[in-house]
Amino acid sequence: MTDGELQKLQATLHYVYPLVVFLYFAVTSAIAVCTLQTSDSAKLPHVRCKAIYYILLAFIGTFVVQVILKVVEIAVWGRWPSQDTIIGLLSCILIFGTEQNSLGYESGTVWYPYYGSWLIALALEPVNAVLLFIAASDPLETAPIAFDKSPLFLRLDASITIVRCILALTAVLVYFLWRESGIDIDEDEERAPLIPKPNGRLNGAHTSADSGYGTNSEGTNTEATNTEAANSPKDVESPWERQQRISREKIEKRLKNEGSWIAYAKGFLIFFPYIWPVNNRRLQLYAALVGLCLLAGNVLNFLIPRQYGAVMDSLSGVSGSNPWIQVAIFAGLRLLASEAGINLLRQMLWLPIEYYSEEALTAAAYSHIMNLSSEFHDSKSSSDLIVAISNGTSISNMLDSICFQALPMLIDLVIAFTYLSTKFGPYEGFITIATGVAFIQTATRIIASFKEKRKKMVRTYFEEHYIRQAGIQGWQTVSAFNQVPYEERRYGVAVNSQVSAAKELYSSYFVGHAFQYLILLAGLLAGAFLAVYQITHGQATAGDFVMLLTYWGQLTSPLRFFSQLGKNISQDLVHAERLLDVMTTKPTVVEKPNARPLKLKGGKVEFRNVSFSYDKKKDILKGVKVSVPSGTTVAFVGATGAGKSTILKLLDRFYDVTGGSILIDGQDIRDVTISSLRQAIGIVPQSPILFDDTVMNNIRYARLTATDEEVYSACKAAAIHDHIMGFTEGYSTRVGERGVKLSGGELQRIAIARAILKQPEIVLLDEATSSVDTDTEQKIQEGLSALCRGRTTFIVAHRLSTVMNADTIFVVANGEIAEQGSHEELIAKNGKYAELWSKQIFVKPKESREDKENGGIIVSVTPQTDGSSDERTNGVNTSNGKANGQAVNTPNGHIKEGSKLNPGAPEFTPRSA
Repeated sequence: MTDGELQKLQATLHYVYPLVVFLYFAVTSAIAVCTLQTSDSAKLPHVRCKAIYYILLAFIGTFVVQVILKVVEIAVWGRWPSQDTIIGLLSCILIFGTEQNSLGYESGTVWYPYYGSWLIALALEPVNAVLLFIAASDPLETAPIAFDKSPLFLRLDASITIVRCILALTAVLVYFLWRESGIDIDEDEERAPLIPKPNGRLNGAHTSADSGYGTNSEGTNTEATNTEAANSPKDVESPWERQQRISREKIEKRLKNEGSWIAYAKGFLIFFPYIWPVNNRRLQLYAALVGLCLLAGNVLNFLIPRQYGAVMDSLSGVSGSNPWIQVAIFAGLRLLASEAGINLLRQMLWLPIEYYSEEALTAAAYSHIMNLSSEFHDSKSSSDLIVAISNGTSISNMLDSICFQALPMLIDLVIAFTYLSTKFGPYEGFITIATGVAFIQTATRIIASFKEKRKKMVRTYFEEHYIRQAGIQGWQTVSAFNQVPYEERRYGVAVNSQVSAAKELYSSYFVGHAFQYLILLAGLLAGAFLAVYQITHGQATAGDFVMLLTYWGQLTSPLRFFSQLGKNISQDLVHAERLLDVMTTKPTVVEKPNARPLKLKGGKVEFRNVSFSYDKKKDILKGVKVSVPSGTTVAFVGATGAGKSTILKLLDRFYDVTGGSILIDGQDIRDVTISSLRQAIGIVPQSPILFDDTVMNNIRYARLTATDEEVYSACKAAAIHDHIMGFTEGYSTRVGERGVKLSGGELQRIAIARAILKQPEIVLLDEATSSVDTDTEQKIQEGLSALCRGRTTFIVAHRLSTVMNADTIFVVANGEIAEQGSHEELIAKNGKYAELWSKQIFVKPKESREDKENGGIIVSVTPQTDGSSDERTNGVNTSNGKANGQAVNTPNGHIKEGSKLNPGAPEFTPRSA
């Protein structure tokens, strides 16, 4: 082998060796992450095995020793090693150092990226040692200064290479032997704390033992602060922490179900039609032009630094070109790269695409939520759903971060590395890569170290917000109990904690930011020294130096972006997961493909052996059989939780029955369209919800095509028209959010007017008068009488006097129809209904002489359950000659009260004609 061939082979090995290791480690690590192998690290040995850790450290140390030998060779003998030798050694230090760094910090790992790298070293290092021994036996004497061909140093290099082979082999053997022996090396005793940190929070955040609520190192009133511990949410998760935890748990669960990040990412493809204008060719053309603008930006980022150098060379006379022409070219390039050039065009082209995506996503999410079933809405808070809809922007943010920021910046970095390596040699390329790797790794570690401090700041922010809001909202209670000074001290402690946490976080952030800047500065100085050396030796010009400084200025922004890209995408994923969870939820109540409109023939309703369960574990309804002729009024009574309101929800198909069927005029409601079913049903709920709009618009909401006169007629029938006209702006009066400006009676009568305006065939009344006084009840009953007349009516009520005139009363107990019949028939049966009736109609106050001395306060009121209850419930005269409902004197001198109901209030439930 000739000396030239030997040099080429060595140079090739010096460049290929670190490149192959880097590519293998990067690709296999990416595969491990994407296929979620890192989440299953408990089945593999832990990365913090001290033996392997220190073996790898010694392995890297051999490269460092070789670099030191090269420095000694230069300093003592003036022999300069070849560039490929230095680049190869430094590259190996960088790559294996990165591996060792991750091995020392990760809490779990997949091992094959690591031992695969060692196996590559075992394959290539012996080749390198052989080449070194060959070179040592036949050194190149003709170029003693240019190449490191001293036999002594060559043999030292070869010996160190052999040691490195032994270390790599040892690391591989240690790993495989431990793995095969089944020894659990998951414990790292050296790194584990002797005493675990106390866990002061439910969500697992570690806090110090003396940082509990009520502790004040600055001498604040301890009595106040200790009492605050019971009143502050410090020992529970803040809303932000709860949402973050739940969202991340959902991501982890879905990742495990999908099996890989790639499969997980495919789940977001449901958003593709909303992000990408599938059916809009014009917007697709705009998107293509945006891509061209980004490429043009990459070209400009490459040309502008070069033009800086060209201007400098023209001014110094090196290039011999006209400086005015060079400056004009530079001005043109700067104009194109400015906000008035390519960037303006890109933004104008992207704007309609961005708003298309926002509009399409928001509208689709809202439509999907509104078409989900009651089961979904009953289990979600409206605030969470609103946040989920607004989180649609996070999907666009991810797309923008990856496609329109990360990719162009990555192209800029590749171009910069390639050009600088070509212009200034391999040393400059290595400096660029080493600076970038060191910056990103350091920034990632710094960001991770801020995690607990950031959580502490957020936690103290929510605590301060909670105390402030609680104090202001509870001002009346605070003032009534004369606790204003206490609340002031309490809030002061919370503010102090929040400010301290913020100062701690931002102080660390500033220090970390300064450290990142020092890394960039070190890279810049190394590159600048190299450029100055080449300029002084005639290998580069002053313009090249200016170009280098400009390129380094452009590298700062991409490096900062990539250091935070993972955190930003992770946060966007948390937000997007909420919307994805909503969009992938399927309604439990769906129309059949061949569903037909409901054909009403009077409104006869039948429940045929209906069963229902909310959670598919406990039946709420069991074999309910009810037949309601058209135009009749039926009532459902019973204890709370018996299943009365569920019957109405099933009839309106907010839920589907789990067994049996519900028929209207012989048609199974599951076979008809939901729209036609709900169009035929009018409902007056216990707590009507109005929109923050005018009275007119709220009533007209029942039938948007109704005229003003029809609205007036409905309000007159509901006995609310005159009352509305007494408002300041009449029907144009805004009712406030959820109708807060109206009283309970006004809300109920407006709800009745809405139902009348709808003109339904079937009416559902769910506790329509349960929360109003007697006078208001009388007015509401007048409106209900107009609404129910001639219509099939279902009533759910606790107040039995309001359903006395129903054609049939069904007593619901434990999900079954326990009794049925008219009021008189059920009273005569002396069963469940009679018991409920007696409890509501008669009460017996207990009062003692001591009570009278204390102001006559009634201690308790209990239902009368003595043996005379049958007589009382039937309304006949009792033994003392007093009729039911009148006050009578008891033997002990007390006055026994009769019915608490208004005897003059008319009943709103008409009998069928």
